[in-house]
Amino acid sequence: MKNTCSARKEARSLLFKLGCTGAVYSVVNKNFGQRDSEVEKATGPLCGGILQEGHQCGMLWGAALAAGAEANRRMKDTNAATSLAISTAHDLVDSFTQRTSRVNCRDISRCNQKSMLGQIKFFITGKPLNCARLIGRWAPEAVDTADKSLAIKPASSDTPVVSCASIVAEKIGAGKEKAMMLAGFAGGIGLSGNACGALGAAVYLKAEKWFRENPDDRRFIVPGSEEIMRDFMFENKGEVRCSKICGKTFNTPEEHSDYIQNGGCSKLIDLLASA
Repeated sequence: MKNTCSARKEARSLLFKLGCTGAVYSVVNKNFGQRDSEVEKATGPLCGGILQEGHQCGMLWGAALAAGAEANRRMKDTNAATSLAISTAHDLVDSFTQRTSRVNCRDISRCNQKSMLGQIKFFITGKPLNCARLIGRWAPEAVDTADKSLAIKPASSDTPVVSCASIVAEKIGAGKEKAMMLAGFAGGIGLSGNACGALGAAVYLKAEKWFRENPDDRRFIVPGSEEIMRDFMFENKGEVRCSKICGKTFNTPEEHSDYIQNGGCSKLIDLLASA
């Protein structure tokens, strides 16, 4: 495992500056010789499991973002880049699960950070220190996992491979590079079936736009992001998990791609793209 000590220290030091998502994104991205402070800042709303709702730990969102960006840099072909981003995100989820045995922020912290009492409990019971310990242990593993997974070239295929999260980005007008960065969110991050990756993409892109227009702002949850969550929840009768919304989990990037290209989640994608 490369630079374990430095990755551990850097992740911990960045945690209270950038949040868990931005910290892991920064550490994994730096391993690839990259730095993008704009992305780091815009990851704030993904901390705490998307707007502090308690879904997938922000560390996973950050690692998947960095892996998606690197997959795009390594693969000229969009299909190959998308497949590689999704498969790497899948391996990152597996690595995180081996470390924690669970992926959702609320299950890890045992606190509902959307409520005032939950936030008070989070701080007085020392949960921030637990998060610091976790990020210190997993950040080097995330770097190692991303390194190994991205080194495996996907099999060439003439079949188009798409990601629900990338399609949302494209419909919003974010551009190919940004769409590929978000590709690993597909199917609830790496096809894991957890909270919707397209939702995570829309929340992230809303934040990115806000900070581009308001560069001096320092808030984590930006105006308009909670409306995205509200509309999404209303449309799905309160359900956020990909596996429940789609009625299935996906075993391969191609299987997910077929579902999306055949109209799966089209209404939700349009809803998120118009937010």
